Amino acid sequence: MLLYYGLAPTHAQPLKKYGRRTGRTGVDQRERLHWVEHIRAAVAPTRDDPAVLPPTVPGQLPLFPVRRMLSIDVCRRILQRPLVGYREVVEHTEAFAAETGISKPMQRKLHEMLRLALAVRDADGDDLVDELVLDDIPNYSRSVRAVLLRAEMLRLLPEPCEPDRPQRPRTSRTTRRIWPPRTMTPRSCQQCGCWFTAKTRITCEPCSSFASRKRGNRPVSTGACDRCHRVDVPLADGHCRGCRWHVAHYGQGDIARFGTQLWFGSPVPAPTSLRASDAAPPTPRLPVSEHLAAPGQERLFEVRRDWCPVAESARQDLPTLTDSAKRLLADLDSVMKQEMWSTVTRTKTRHTLTVLVSWLGADAPLLETDIRALVDNRPLKFSGRRVTQFLETRELLIPDAEFRRDAHQKRLEAELAALPETIAQELSVWIKAVRGEGKWEHTGRTYKSIARYWHVLDPILKGWLADGIESLREITRDDVKRAIATRKGTPARSIHIVLRNVFRALRQEGVIFRDPTRGLIFAGINKTPPSVPSDRLAGVLSHAQNDFQRFVMVLVCVHALNGTDLRRLLLTDLDLSRERLVVRRRGKRHIIYLDELTYRCASDWIRERHRRWPVTSNPHLLINRWTAVDTTHSITGMDTLGKAFRPTGFTMQTLRQDRIRDEAFEVNDPLHLMRLFGISAQTAMRYITAAHPERTAKLPR
Repeated sequence: MLLYYGLAPTHAQPLKKYGRRTGRTGVDQRERLHWVEHIRAAVAPTRDDPAVLPPTVPGQLPLFPVRRMLSIDVCRRILQRPLVGYREVVEHTEAFAAETGISKPMQRKLHEMLRLALAVRDADGDDLVDELVLDDIPNYSRSVRAVLLRAEMLRLLPEPCEPDRPQRPRTSRTTRRIWPPRTMTPRSCQQCGCWFTAKTRITCEPCSSFASRKRGNRPVSTGACDRCHRVDVPLADGHCRGCRWHVAHYGQGDIARFGTQLWFGSPVPAPTSLRASDAAPPTPRLPVSEHLAAPGQERLFEVRRDWCPVAESARQDLPTLTDSAKRLLADLDSVMKQEMWSTVTRTKTRHTLTVLVSWLGADAPLLETDIRALVDNRPLKFSGRRVTQFLETRELLIPDAEFRRDAHQKRLEAELAALPETIAQELSVWIKAVRGEGKWEHTGRTYKSIARYWHVLDPILKGWLADGIESLREITRDDVKRAIATRKGTPARSIHIVLRNVFRALRQEGVIFRDPTRGLIFAGINKTPPSVPSDRLAGVLSHAQNDFQRFVMVLVCVHALNGTDLRRLLLTDLDLSRERLVVRRRGKRHIIYLDELTYRCASDWIRERHRRWPVTSNPHLLINRWTAVDTTHSITGMDTLGKAFRPTGFTMQTLRQDRIRDEAFEVNDPLHLMRLFGISAQTAMRYITAAHPERTAKLPR
């Protein structure tokens, strides 16, 4: 034999040392076995396959029991899986082997079967091994049962009890063999596939009667169905009983489909449409939307609906309304009739609600985002504000938190997002401190007030950013002075007030180390109230177009009320029987005694208000067509009040100041102004000084 260095033939054996025994029970044999086991342990992979009998949540109940195909290969793939109670089972196996005299190899096989049983227990989420599992064990199921009983890890099946049967009297002396009674077992019909219970039948009762009766003078044939393609089933006009049931229930359009709905058979009776004559075709059901919102259904994620196809379709193309949707629309009609809505408003509001409930239904609350998406698509065709309020009063609305946020807050957040990151963070700290959420607790300002500050601060920030400023820490006293010098008078003082507020808040929160506005003093401004020429003031009241505008003009031009006073007036504040009007201000009340003109304008407006909105719940005196039906009792906006003064060419504030100044010309007594108009002492003295400058200690230049 030719040998190469480093290679050996496959039949070569290691050299034997002289004097060493080579028997099977010798030392060398034990060493060789130990060496083989060591190599096997090193080469064998980890045997815990997570795909084999994966453990489930403890206490999980199975939907229905299933049988598992267990084998030795399955056991080998989970040999190293830690199982709860396996050590105790091994100990009981040794005791069981001592009593029965089984061998060591059989004990190892028994350990494998026990491991399979425990793994199935964990896969079922159970705490005990079910006795049904023993039927799936490939070997030694009786021994496994005995060991598990010793370890108290087996759940025994309940013993079947024989039902009590009445003893029938014997009619013959001959001995007869009594067979056990046949029980009702669940099964599936071999013709239509429905579920039913029976003793011996293989088809349900409706299919049996369908196959036995005739269609006119023709018997029911047997063959392949043209719709579901089942073979050897009774047919009538080419369709089996199951397909005929579907066509009768879902309409003629369902005949082009293939599958059938699984249902329960006898003892549930068959549909009566199957037993009718073939001459009359089945009546299809009216179409109902497939997108009806179910009560209590939670949303998986937020998605904005696309209403473009719905908005472009005609009204007759809408799905059929449900009963709850019809009741909701009837409720809306009664509300519109009771509150005397206009024709245009009724049409748009009802059409909007009809589209919503026809597609989404009226059983579950609707999303405010869906209403806004529909209205934004066609704002001239739909109206969502009144629909939103109507649904909210009936608890059928899910509000949109993002939309209902303060408009000024959303505007400030958008402005901050457009600024550099450093300055945006600093101004966010300022807004938080002004809101009363900083280190020092105090009454916070509203976002509307902060928006006024931002209107003054925004051009200053843009100038600083153009100069290369990257942080408010870089601002010095000279920068503040230059910013104030860009304006004169009241605008300059506004810049000083806003910058002082910003840097004080940042210094308070520890964002900056030095306040550049500290010690900076701005001189006071004495602005003379404006005066309106008498020729232009004479025809102001003639510009009023309705009773609302005429009443507002009289309250401003005669009694010098401002916009805040007008908006806060309540219906109960006007007492026509005592000819007076109560103006509620912060911390005090001002009583106006009505003259003849004011009394007549107030009476006309009250009659007009009651005629247009007789059942409105808004308690305010001045309302419009929006606030009259608003369930939140909102107040009239400043735009509505200011619209009455646009034809005159003057603002509300200008006419109010001219009225107080004219009274100051006639009576040079500040106490008279305070009692007549309800103004403060400082304001009264300012008007007296403007009307009579010669009586002051220092004459104006």
